[in-house]
Amino acid sequence: MPGFRAVLDEERFPLRRWQILAIADDYGADTRTRTKLEQIPDRPYADASEVMIALAMTPAHLAARTPL
Repeated sequence: MPGFRAVLDEERFPLRRWQILAIADDYGADTRTRTKLEQIPDRPYADASEVMIALAMTPAHLAARTPL
């Protein structure tokens, strides 16, 4: 998903989840990314880094991680 981070970096923040989902749809994000974005909290995000942190904490992301 590094490409989507670059897309977010071009956007004007703050953004809410519905706006981030619309950007992802316009970008053509894959199903996995869309599922993760649907799981982030619905709140204003100040920048792309906040979105990435929220994505890393979603159940879909955590379930896909390989145990150490």
